[in-house]
Amino acid sequence: MQEKELWELERTFWVDGEPAYAQGLAPESLMVFAPPVGVLDRARTLEAIRNAPRWKHVVFAAERAISAGPHAAALVYEATAERDDGSAPYKAQCSSAYVRIGGQWRLALHQQTPLAG
Repeated sequence: MQEKELWELERTFWVDGEPAYAQGLAPESLMVFAPPVGVLDRARTLEAIRNAPRWKHVVFAAERAISAGPHAAALVYEATAERDDGSAPYKAQCSSAYVRIGGQWRLALHQQTPLAG
């Protein structure tokens, strides 16, 4: 597992736009968010990213990474993200599962649990 590569990829999902998602999501990927968003498949994720402002900055804390063999890995962490619009920072506990497809890491599953304040 190339942990540094996975953390860099994870950061791009937070701060980059739709091209990062189009390239980095696995074909059958799912994203799990608190209501009212819920579970998004790849197509719905790309549509949502197209219509949402990106985060300008994200900080990861309590980072943990696990390997599930040469073709799968997971990241678990707390994120604090900020947008350009001056809104309050967003804080969440997150997990992401990656699979290696064609020699490239692809995000298969991402989950966020918002944290209070």
